[in-house]
Amino acid sequence: MSQSGLQAVSNPSEMFLSEQQSDSEFLAGLAVTVIMDGSRAFLIEIQALCVAGSSVSRQVNGVQAGRAEMIISVLIKQAGLKLQENGVFLNVVSGVSLSETAGDLAVAAAICSSFLEFPLPVGIAFIGEIGLGGEIRTVPRMDKRINTVVKLGYKKCIIPKSAETSLSALDLGDTEIVACRNLKEMINIVFRKR
Repeated sequence: MSQSGLQAVSNPSEMFLSEQQSDSEFLAGLAVTVIMDGSRAFLIEIQALCVAGSSVSRQVNGVQAGRAEMIISVLIKQAGLKLQENGVFLNVVSGVSLSETAGDLAVAAAICSSFLEFPLPVGIAFIGEIGLGGEIRTVPRMDKRINTVVKLGYKKCIIPKSAETSLSALDLGDTEIVACRNLKEMINIVFRKR
């Protein structure tokens, strides 16, 4: 809304993303996902902070506490991360509540990024649900989510392997789609030395 009336918002996702300096050392613990609100897809940023020896074990804002605990437990058991003695803090930027499972992979990536002190490159998005076995599962409206990532100029999108074949008809432009079966595979691909 402006003085002259209603104005179109060309990129509403900008409200839910922080200003990022390209490949900054300060980006460790940040990951982007795509959520659906009705028929619209929005990119949102997940922030994680892992602190060794913290007196607070878990603190979450914008992520369901039970879901966050499950993702952390799967990272410990299935991916081998030693998070037991770390305080893990999670936040969704701009006070958004992450109520769907499509953000699981971004939550896991943000936690890995902070724990490993390995900043994620700008221009990467994560879409997928995490199962108890560490597998990455597809989510509804995957095509709409990926179209949003492509439209906003993201360079890479990490998705479930099971969703790869259903996306063959999409125009991906310059966006690289990386399909992973499980968390270990995602970690080995995303968090390797560049």
